[in-house]
Amino acid sequence: MNHPLPLDHIQLVDSIKDYKEAINLAATPLLNDGFISVSYIDAMLEAIEKFGPYIVLQEAFAMPHALPEDGVKKTGVSLLVVRQGVDLLGHTIKVFLVLAPKTRDALNTMLTNLAEFLMNKQNIINLYNAKSVKSIQKLLEESW
Repeated sequence: MNHPLPLDHIQLVDSIKDYKEAINLAATPLLNDGFISVSYIDAMLEAIEKFGPYIVLQEAFAMPHALPEDGVKKTGVSLLVVRQGVDLLGHTIKVFLVLAPKTRDALNTMLTNLAEFLMNKQNIINLYNAKSVKSIQKLLEESW
């Protein structure tokens, strides 16, 4: 990413009930700040029900997203770290990075930037071992 993830778009929790609650919580900053509508969260959850755990990109890392026309008002990103992990259809996920691309070009740019970050598995480990939201933001600034 060209800019750091805003501090108020990063959340850190010890545990959470299930992946649906995790995705809802992860997307809340985007909803509250007017980046997405509720329909976008619904579309992310429906896509998982329809296509399975396609959002799992790496061990412990999932990238919930839907199509721009599903309710994106402006491009944004939010992050939730669940220290104890949560089951997402057979995968234990500790990091949920919600992408909300306004256009398909924005999605492609986000995915390109993310691919490089994900190539280093240590980046994900560092995220879920981070002690605070500020340290998560610093990790992203240094490695993304």
